[in-house]
Amino acid sequence: MANKTTFTGFVRSNGGDSTRTTFAGSVPMQAQFAFDATAAAGTDVQVSSTDTRKVILPKNSIITGITFTGAATGGTNPTCDIGYTDNDGGTNFVDIDGLVNEGDADGGIATIWGGDTGAGASLGNIALPATEIIKIVGGKGSSAPTGGTISGIIYYYVKDSGKQGEGLPELT
Repeated sequence: MANKTTFTGFVRSNGGDSTRTTFAGSVPMQAQFAFDATAAAGTDVQVSSTDTRKVILPKNSIITGITFTGAATGGTNPTCDIGYTDNDGGTNFVDIDGLVNEGDADGGIATIWGGDTGAGASLGNIALPATEIIKIVGGKGSSAPTGGTISGIIYYYVKDSGKQGEGLPELT
């Protein structure tokens, strides 16, 4: 018997309300990532230092926060940027420092939520769900490290109408 299940549908919960009068909330999800701290900003991140798959999030993702370990070495106060690009290579939805802008690349563990110092313009912006399937990208900021890695977890959910039998919400 498999001990993991993957499916493509929306995940939401009424919190045990069998009458379904409560709002069916979206379930928060997480995606791990890692990248070379010396990579150029906008470089595709990968799942881990040993798993080279790209980190790709679904359409209508809203990224609310990031926890990362800044383990960069060298340089003077090295920084990192984390953002996203269209998975299909287009330019409709691209912001290579939209999640973390000039984050502390050698400061150990940091958690950044939308509105925090170091947050990019898109982090936590609930009015800006990803209109495309997106790839997460990362790389050095304006003060470049000479070695090391950045790894962490992205916290996100997929925007949904919360109505039974419906998929995506109508954005007005």
